Amino acid sequence: MNCLSNINRTHIPHDIIMAYLNIYKSIGMNDYNHETLNTDYQVMVRQTISNDTYYFVKFLGLNVSETRLKSLIYKDVLPKNKDEKFILNLKIVFTKIHKETSTFALITNEVFDLLKILYTDVISDKKIGFIKNEKKTHNLLLSNNKVPSKREDLEDMIDLYKKTVIENKYEISYIACNFFIDFVNVAPFKEKNEEIGILLLYILLITNNYEAFEYISFMELLNENKDEFQRVKGNASYNWVEGFSQLLPFHRFTINISLQAYNKINLLIRDHEFDAHLNKSNNVENTIHKLKDVFSKDDIRIAHPYISDSTINRTLKRLRDEEKIRPLGKGRSAKWIKLFESKNKKVVYEQLDLNI
Repeated sequence: MNCLSNINRTHIPHDIIMAYLNIYKSIGMNDYNHETLNTDYQVMVRQTISNDTYYFVKFLGLNVSETRLKSLIYKDVLPKNKDEKFILNLKIVFTKIHKETSTFALITNEVFDLLKILYTDVISDKKIGFIKNEKKTHNLLLSNNKVPSKREDLEDMIDLYKKTVIENKYEISYIACNFFIDFVNVAPFKEKNEEIGILLLYILLITNNYEAFEYISFMELLNENKDEFQRVKGNASYNWVEGFSQLLPFHRFTINISLQAYNKINLLIRDHEFDAHLNKSNNVENTIHKLKDVFSKDDIRIAHPYISDSTINRTLKRLRDEEKIRPLGKGRSAKWIKLFESKNKKVVYEQLDLNI
């Protein structure tokens, strides 16, 4: 708890204060974002859950093939090994995070349940538990001979986090960053402390108004900036024992990826409003014109993650009947080939030409 207990030692520099202004300007748009995206909200959240699962697996470097990983996430196939079981557990966790955002309570049992949900049937039951402290580590802090387990350390850390939030002297993401660094250094569990710590940081952000992460994958941004994350985390842990953790670079990193998420939200809303002015089937057709001569439904989904499969299938059938495309093979993974020259085909819809 060396970060949280010494949080008042740090002076926030001007660049981070300016970043606060930008992030809270974006947070102030949360209600507008929800209202604008409301019709596709459930679809978007499901996509975020899938993306968070996919990119956290990538971040952790699990040895699972691309095809198998996507089948586990999108088709809910049965797992063949412990890594695959973990992936399904991870999707359950992200689903719970998004469904229970408004009711989440940071308590020790919730954190321990998170560990159990993720790693039951993945690692040995003996490894799913709290470490017991060595007596010598705490002999200066205790007024009696009782040796606390790290469960009690976690409870003290959570209490200190809540107390610091109530004081309302520090920006919430800064408090969450302090909690994260304390958590990974206290390491209350026998294994998997960093993985649980990252999930807790994510939960603390998304439950404290950083709502861009309902639509934009936090884990995708984390994976894209993995090397930087490991560097600033390492710097923040340096001198942690002495209570002189260098936490500002880690906080700056967290604010920056949050701003990236809100910038992506702005683009998402722009595209969403653009799509609203078009017939969705025509919009899919327009995208097909821009794809390679041989393409798949997945290529369309990437361009239009919030258009339903039924709309995509209906458009493909129409274009097939019009002899503009034909399928190559059968089944969900079948590809399609165009029967026209893409380079000579004029694009029907261009966003810049619309007067919205």
